[in-house]
Amino acid sequence: MTTLQRGLAIGVVGLFLCILPGSAWTQDPPREDAQTVTALLKEQNSKLSRELRRIQREIAALREDLGKPGFKDVLAGIGYIFGLFGVAAYVASKRKE
Repeated sequence: MTTLQRGLAIGVVGLFLCILPGSAWTQDPPREDAQTVTALLKEQNSKLSRELRRIQREIAALREDLGKPGFKDVLAGIGYIFGLFGVAAYVASKRKE
């Protein structure tokens, strides 16, 4: 390939690359009806609102469950009471001696 042919090839490719984006810009995007867009936005808004309400209910239920004592808490409380009675019995037995 000679330098003239190479220059012509580069020029044609460059011209093609410059013209192609320009022709894409001249085409107008399809216009949608404003009422259709408004209806779609309202529908999406209502879906998001429903999902947010559901998530808020789940978070409230989880917080409520965290406030209640669980099985571990009950056993820990019983152990604490037995421990206090054990210390009191030890102190009482030392006082007798």
